[in-house]
Amino acid sequence: MPLSDFNTIFPNLCEHLRQAKAKGRTGQAYLLVGDDIDFLERFALAWARTAACQSPKDDGTECGECKSCRHFSDNTYPELFIVRPQSKSRTISVEDMHGFDHIMGISSTPGYLKVGMLVEAERMNDASQNAFLKTLEEPPAGTLLLLLTVNPRMLLPTIKSRCQVVSLLRNKQDYSTLANAGLFKALSLLKRQAGASKGLAAAAAIGGLLAQCERAAAEAVKTAKGMVADKETDPRILKQLADEQAARVAAEYVRQRNIIIGAIHAWFLQRMLISSGAEEALLPNPEMYDGVELPQVSPDEASQDLHYMDEFSRAVAANVDIKLALDVLCLQISEKHSS
Repeated sequence: MPLSDFNTIFPNLCEHLRQAKAKGRTGQAYLLVGDDIDFLERFALAWARTAACQSPKDDGTECGECKSCRHFSDNTYPELFIVRPQSKSRTISVEDMHGFDHIMGISSTPGYLKVGMLVEAERMNDASQNAFLKTLEEPPAGTLLLLLTVNPRMLLPTIKSRCQVVSLLRNKQDYSTLANAGLFKALSLLKRQAGASKGLAAAAAIGGLLAQCERAAAEAVKTAKGMVADKETDPRILKQLADEQAARVAAEYVRQRNIIIGAIHAWFLQRMLISSGAEEALLPNPEMYDGVELPQVSPDEASQDLHYMDEFSRAVAANVDIKLALDVLCLQISEKHSS
């Protein structure tokens, strides 16, 4: 599948990648982020085919006739190495990464680009990611590293900071309830030079939605079956039932909280697409921006904001106080800087 097959969906991104090939500025490490791992793999192979072409056209388009292009067409490219989650645990182990690093360090066939692909890169644990960092920090010449993930929040900041992030968000989610609750109106307050008052106002509004989730979780569990029996008198059984109820409330709150965090993440991912030239009408969820003023940001600013969002997600996952983490996120984006 050539890169041109994706022109309709991501015209600006495809053009940017072709220009990088034409000008000899192809990067060595890309992080492809999306919500469909199969789509990410198809796009990654298309980009690898373009990057590996031995006789590209003047605009960076692959020629389709050289040995590399023919091998990609036949699915026989000799220098393509793919790592996927293994075993029932669906993890990418330290041993997997050691083997991958060894292969990537071996000289490739003359004239061929060596391509290493990590499918579901978020399945690396911290030890696996640290084992991979050596290759990522000093990739051998003539190599292309492609990391594919639907959950970038699980990757270490040191991994993400060393990759060019490519956003390929496609699937449409229903965010109407959150839109009606004012989530996207609050997010629209976050923009460069907005100042601390706007940042804290956005944080307070989002925090209010999270507090509503906590109350809704408690109410949902209270009305569910299997709650504390009204006629039970044994203190030990009562305590056990109360502990079970508290655990169910906490689990339901986390579920609802993650829906909100996912929506915020989608907001920033789509804003990155817009900053790269994508038309709002072609976005997976353009309705996010209905009735709100969308801040205009540069691609670098959009990437930085997405980095802040990833830091926030990791902090929440590590049980940092969510109000504090939310304040930090909103203040980072809206902080005023002197000219």
